[in-house]
Amino acid sequence: MSGIEEMNQAQRREAEAFAVFWDREGVRELAPLQRAPIKGWVQWAFWGLRAYIVVMLVLVSIGFTRGMH
Repeated sequence: MSGIEEMNQAQRREAEAFAVFWDREGVRELAPLQRAPIKGWVQWAFWGLRAYIVVMLVLVSIGFTRGMH
């Protein structure tokens, strides 16, 4: 038996095992997700990252415009 045939058989066994699991567990409705409020130092960290990104974009754009001759 070649390696490809063995791989196909292994994939078939996995698919059958997943089908058995899915039939046993069934489909359940998931609870809706809500966004967690960002407070305190985490909010400051996110604003700091935004400011850092803006500064880096400005520096990169200055570097590109001055670097082209």
